[in-house]
Amino acid sequence: MGKFLRAWLSATLFGAGLLLASCATEEKRAESEIADIVAWLPGHYDNIEQSQEDARAGRTPHVALAVTIVPIDIPTFGDHVFYLQESVADDPRRVTTQRLLSFYTDAEQHVLEATYTLGEPARWRDAHLNPDVFKGMMYKDATPLTGCELLWKKEPARFVAVSPSGQCRATIPSLGGGVKLLRRAELSADEWFTSELAYNSAGVLLQGDAADPFYRFRKRSGL
Repeated sequence: MGKFLRAWLSATLFGAGLLLASCATEEKRAESEIADIVAWLPGHYDNIEQSQEDARAGRTPHVALAVTIVPIDIPTFGDHVFYLQESVADDPRRVTTQRLLSFYTDAEQHVLEATYTLGEPARWRDAHLNPDVFKGMMYKDATPLTGCELLWKKEPARFVAVSPSGQCRATIPSLGGGVKLLRRAELSADEWFTSELAYNSAGVLLQGDAADPFYRFRKRSGL
């Protein structure tokens, strides 16, 4: 009986050791992947080339946009948080989108991105020029897009991201109120592609191009 007990304890401890080693490996992998995202994402982007190519090919052009993404120090929203401001490419005064992006890992060491809209966009307009203004931000100042988290996975030269829940919903007044969003993204060291298709309750596409959903932004400069 004593030999059996010792053998059982040995096997149990060995299995526990393997499990801890596996968990540590997964944690290091997730930390490494977030470090890559944090290094690659900040910068100034535009999709002017995509818009011009659409026009030359006789397709409905993707709107030419410029995007700036900067890291911000705001622990209320996580350890790896960014402010994103998007504007019409040839007129930076025409701001079209302002959001917070927060990257984190869950209990299974998946890399996830939470997206927040800003309750008073005018208050944070051009905050990428002075990120210190976010030191006064409180949690009530931003609203998470519920069910819209993106799951990021590393591929050889880039990351790809999808919204795994399928329950991403948002209120967009310009589209008539509540919509369902299908979100995807891709990221490399010099490109950031994003897709956000909006559907109404009847399944009618209200925003985006299902045949060519990605806005293909190229990084023009870092920060």
